[in-house]
Amino acid sequence: MNVKKIVWDALRYPLSDWKKVLIYGFIGLFTTTAVFRGFITLNGLTNPYLIVFLVFIELIVSIYFTGYFLRIIKTSLFGIQKLPQFNSIFEMLSDGIKVFLVGIVFMIPLILVIIVFTVLSSTALQIIVNQALLNGFNLQNLIGVLMSLGAGIGFIYAMFYIIIILPLFIVSLVNMANNNDKLGAAFRFHEIYKKIWHIGWVNLIIWYLLTGIIFLSILGVIGTLIIVIFSLINNIDIGGLLISVVLIPYLYIYFARSAALLYLS
Repeated sequence: MNVKKIVWDALRYPLSDWKKVLIYGFIGLFTTTAVFRGFITLNGLTNPYLIVFLVFIELIVSIYFTGYFLRIIKTSLFGIQKLPQFNSIFEMLSDGIKVFLVGIVFMIPLILVIIVFTVLSSTALQIIVNQALLNGFNLQNLIGVLMSLGAGIGFIYAMFYIIIILPLFIVSLVNMANNNDKLGAAFRFHEIYKKIWHIGWVNLIIWYLLTGIIFLSILGVIGTLIIVIFSLINNIDIGGLLISVVLIPYLYIYFARSAALLYLS
C-alpha cells in the first residue's frame, strides 16, 4: 500500500462509526484540566482531597484515552476495518500506561535540556542582578533580553526536537503493538530503524508531511470556520466543544490508523 492509499484509508476509517468517534471525543474532554478546573471553580470547591481526587480521575481517563489510541493501532495491524470497542477497561489502562512510559523516555532529552536552560538562565540572571546592585545601574532591559533569548532558544529546540522525534516515537509504539504490547519492543531501536528502512525514509517523510498538512487543514481551516460560525450566533463555546468532540478525536484516530498501515507497508 503506497502513502496515498494509506492516507486515504485512514481519512475514511473514522467515518465508519461516528458514534465511537463522538464517544472518544467525550472521553477526551475529561483529559484536560479545563473541565475539572471549571467544575472546581463553579462549585467553589476548596477541599484539597476532593481536588486531588478529581485530578486522579483526570489521569485515569487520560490513560484510558491513550490506551484506545494504541488499540486502534493493534486492530489496524490485524487488518480490522472497523473502530474497536470501548471494552476491556483494564487492558486499555495497561496499554495507556505503556504509551505514557514510552513517551516519558522519548521526552527525557527534552526535559534535560529544559532543566539546563532553566539553570543557566537563572544563574546568568542572578549574576546580572548582583552586578546591578553592586554597581548601581539598571539592567532591566538587558535582563529582559537575556530571559527572552533563553526562552526563545529553549522553545525553538523543543519544537525541533518534537518535530524530529515524533515519527520515531510513533513507529516505536506500532512496533510495541506488533510485539504483543511488550514494552521493551518500543526501545528495540535497531529493529525499529530496520523497519523504517523497509518502509522507506522518503515514504515516512511524505506521510509525515501529508499528516501535518491534514492536521493544519482540519484544525486551521475547518476549526476556524466552526469558531467563526458559532461566534456569529454568540455560541462560541459550542463551537469549541464541537472541535474537541469531533475534529480532535477524528485526527487522533486518523493518526493511529495511518501509522499502523504505514508500518505494514
